[in-house]
Amino acid sequence: MSKSINLKINQDKTFDRRCWAEIDLDKLDFNLSSIKKQCSDKEPIMVVKANAYGHSDVICVKEYYRLGQRSFAVSNLHEAERLRRITEDESCFVLVFGYIEESRFEDILRLNITVSLGSVEFARRLSGFAEKTGTKIKANIAVDTGMSRVGVRTAEEIEEIIKLGGLEVTGFYFHFAVADMPEEEHRRFTLGQYEKFIFLTEKYGLPFHCLNSGGIAFYPQLGGEMMRPGLILFGVSANPNIESTLELKQVMTLKSVIDQIKVIPEGTDIGYGRTYTADREQIIALLPVGYADGYSRKLSNKGIVEVNGVLCPVRGRICMDQMMVDVTEAGAKVGDEAVLFGDGFKETTLDYAAGLIGETITHELICGISARVPRVAVRNGDVVEVVCER
Repeated sequence: MSKSINLKINQDKTFDRRCWAEIDLDKLDFNLSSIKKQCSDKEPIMVVKANAYGHSDVICVKEYYRLGQRSFAVSNLHEAERLRRITEDESCFVLVFGYIEESRFEDILRLNITVSLGSVEFARRLSGFAEKTGTKIKANIAVDTGMSRVGVRTAEEIEEIIKLGGLEVTGFYFHFAVADMPEEEHRRFTLGQYEKFIFLTEKYGLPFHCLNSGGIAFYPQLGGEMMRPGLILFGVSANPNIESTLELKQVMTLKSVIDQIKVIPEGTDIGYGRTYTADREQIIALLPVGYADGYSRKLSNKGIVEVNGVLCPVRGRICMDQMMVDVTEAGAKVGDEAVLFGDGFKETTLDYAAGLIGETITHELICGISARVPRVAVRNGDVVEVVCER
């Protein structure tokens, strides 16, 4: 495997308690169980792209594997290679959704992955390589039923790919565009996507998967032998404003500590740009965490942090490595923990933070947690593993 992939794990469970992301394995397990209950007739393909949505693929893949999961999906070859190193099991099903350049075709065979076929042109090149090397490459055909993203669109394209000699097509899939949106026009569009897909693929009798997180939450009755849970694995709702039978628990808690405390008088300016002026005497805590760690600068003067069970507002602009918080009511002292993202209060949830920012989604927030932030796996409140990417 490539030596450029660094999966450094602190075996002694120590880490820099400046800023860290606790990954609660009990909640991770709960969410998987809840998803399986929601769609009991479908095998989950665990979508762990983008470092398991910022939660650490090392931690999450190992836990899913411990729970008996053997099917995964990632975005690219780099992530597929990481996954193979994490599980040390070449037999796991690994689907790569995205781009693979021709110079890396040999790695498809080396890693024993299943490739997504989104165009006839790519399928031809891949099949030609396989035939030259006397091999067969396993693939799923992606069908574009309305996303206008990856995927073929016609029966003729599907038929041409199926006939290519170097490919072993093992299934089909497509992606819902608005399964997480409740309006009637979106419901019709979603069902139309499904009907179009079935029309194009049912004659081949191959397994398929279509339920993404929104589909699992709101359309569990639709077909497919498999499903693709992504964000919901980590306890973030596909749409928190719609009621669902799917019960979830937020897995990540992003924490920091109080580095310094000062009392500032009324009229004092705080931070770059003097964007906040104290309207009374306040106790201000300095947290050694900032936008370089993934706490968005757009939460300046908007974000809310929990200290000692008290909600404390962010004051002034968030800096690259530091931020200021009003802890006047929190009885705070240097060394106290601060929860930036957590599920103890609505105001510290990822959904709430995304709403404060506007024009973003929870995916962007959690995927943006920096690699310099240690991921700390916790079970029953105890640290079981620390992953530090460098």
